[in-house]
Amino acid sequence: MSITVDKKASDELKSILSEKNINTDTLRIFLSGMGCSGPMFNLAQDEAKDSDLKVEFEGLNFIVDKTLVSQYDGFEVLYVEQGDMGGVYVQALNVGESSGCSSCSGCS
Repeated sequence: MSITVDKKASDELKSILSEKNINTDTLRIFLSGMGCSGPMFNLAQDEAKDSDLKVEFEGLNFIVDKTLVSQYDGFEVLYVEQGDMGGVYVQALNVGESSGCSSCSGCS
């Protein structure tokens, strides 16, 4: 159970932080919502807490609450490209039974 980060995602995040003049080296992985395809995760500037797992990768610190790590077996921070577009994507290693539209009214 851990956090892994690919180099392209790290480089992109450093570029975004620099462009927006955000002076931080610590980014939190957090659960931003639930959808038909399961949980959605995102990144935000934050400070580490005692209840966090912390992983350093190329000068950036990625933190996430240990209960989320336990629930989802860890996370990957990836740079994903589709066609002419690309961006940073946070993916849980194991979403288990939390994905699918069976409990989502109006999804099709």
